[in-house]
Amino acid sequence: MRITNVLEKTLFLAIFVTLGGCEPEPELDPCLATKWEQAKEYEIKLAVHISATNPNLPGGSAGSLKPEDFQSMVVSGTIEKVECSDSTSGPFNLGNSYIDRYVDYPAPIDISGSYWIGHVVYVVDFDNDKDYLDLNLAVKITMADGQSYICNYSHKVYSEEIVLVSGEMYFYVLPDVYSDLWIKV
Repeated sequence: MRITNVLEKTLFLAIFVTLGGCEPEPELDPCLATKWEQAKEYEIKLAVHISATNPNLPGGSAGSLKPEDFQSMVVSGTIEKVECSDSTSGPFNLGNSYIDRYVDYPAPIDISGSYWIGHVVYVVDFDNDKDYLDLNLAVKITMADGQSYICNYSHKVYSEEIVLVSGEMYFYVLPDVYSDLWIKV
């Protein structure tokens, strides 16, 4: 019986060593395929533009139907950096940006009618194609007839949407706010 017992143990040990024990095979990191060789740091400012493709406002009066014809705007919200691995930085509060169309100057960027929001420079690092900024905005507009409307807007900003400001050393992100859910307040 002892010889059989030794043979069984030897056979079990041989199978255990051959199969690699009980350790699972390591999983491949899905972020490796889209990782950059070198990280890039962006110093960005946020701007906002009301898209001309928005539908007419509910209950607007003649001359105050299109959101892009706002008289004043208040933008608040958060910005959060999301890594490919789903780790996050933030969210960071943007505060309130008050914009009066006839007082405030548009941002000096390629899209006319765009205004700075947040009023600070955000520094973010990207090192992967799948890294992004998650913007969540609440946009309140007041029209020439005094009626106000609000919408919530979310947008994921990938590195290719971060644009260098002409003649400057910083970049900008421009969400083009579109909502078919403007709510009269």
